[in-house]
Amino acid sequence: MFELINGAAAYGGGGAVVGVIIFCMYRMDKRTTEKRLSKLLEKDQETRESHTKALTELTTLLTRLNGRLR
Repeated sequence: MFELINGAAAYGGGGAVVGVIIFCMYRMDKRTTEKRLSKLLEKDQETRESHTKALTELTTLLTRLNGRLR
């Protein structure tokens, strides 16, 4: 990364250095955000699966109970 900053300073001066630093910070932020979102989506999928299972069991139970009452 320091080579990139030094190269930018040699070619474009201070503005290029600031631009390279901002771009590198953007990339690091994007990577961490993607990691957090993937973890969040995994947890959401697990929750949906458990809720679907519970709803299926509840539906089955209610169907059986309604069949007995008739």
